[in-house]
Amino acid sequence: MKNIPIDTELLLLFKALLETHSLTLSAGRLGMSQAAASRALTKLRAVFNDNLFIKSGYGMLATPRAETLFPQVLATLAAIDQLTTPEKFDPASIVRVFRVGAVDNGVFSILSHILRDLFLQAPRAQLDIIPIDDNLHACLKDGRMDVAIYPVQPLPPDFHETLLFETSYACVVHKDHPLASYAEKGQTPPLEEINRYRRMQISVQGGRPAYPLDKEAFLVPPAQETAMWVPYFLAAPLVLAQTDFVLTLPRKTAEHFAEIAPLVVLPYPVPSRTYFARLIWHHRVHHDPAIQWLRSLFVKHVSDKAKKTG
Repeated sequence: MKNIPIDTELLLLFKALLETHSLTLSAGRLGMSQAAASRALTKLRAVFNDNLFIKSGYGMLATPRAETLFPQVLATLAAIDQLTTPEKFDPASIVRVFRVGAVDNGVFSILSHILRDLFLQAPRAQLDIIPIDDNLHACLKDGRMDVAIYPVQPLPPDFHETLLFETSYACVVHKDHPLASYAEKGQTPPLEEINRYRRMQISVQGGRPAYPLDKEAFLVPPAQETAMWVPYFLAAPLVLAQTDFVLTLPRKTAEHFAEIAPLVVLPYPVPSRTYFARLIWHHRVHHDPAIQWLRSLFVKHVSDKAKKTG
């Protein structure tokens, strides 16, 4: 065989010639002109150093060499077709570790809602929850994370996002706190009243807030500075129940805390913007069928739950 490049078009012509026994019909099948088909046949003959197809009273008859090559040509075309056809993703057959970046609030308030369906559909999958730090974007870009649960922050241009649900803020105090009486009356405590008490703050690595807070909520006198930083959301309810501190949280998280500890949720005391909980990922995995499936679980279960609970 000579060192002449062979492409899919040549192989398709080979197949058509053997099936139709006609250069004209083969050209029509492939959308080629008669002249282009003739040139392609010349290339095929040079590649395989054989006439391959010879004119006769019965059309273009295949030579013994062409008959021998035909199964290999069909196998090659099938392999090319499989190579270029998008893989059909089947969760049941996947054996893979999904790496999700999240703080603990994201685990119990968002990720927990997809777990049942994830492991029912993909029983051999594994899930690795990775703490979020200042290297979040680098982790997503280089593959240490597949996706991350994170509130609204500016994203680099090569990143994507799905907005899961919209939420606002609320304040949380223990049930016997002086401010709890406002909740009993269905009233919103004035900011001045809240500022009489010191604050608790959820922080992540480096002491940064774990979610974006409105600055107005922290325009307080120096004497009323934050009294305590807690690096874990789930530690906050039990600690808060033993103090007179005020903790500002996303409303859905605040309501969850009030279910697991003796706490009261108070309306946010100043006009506050809402923000979206969201799922983010790098373009590296944007077309990955497994990650597309994982993202669909978030959209299905988390967004639906948000719509139902308001």
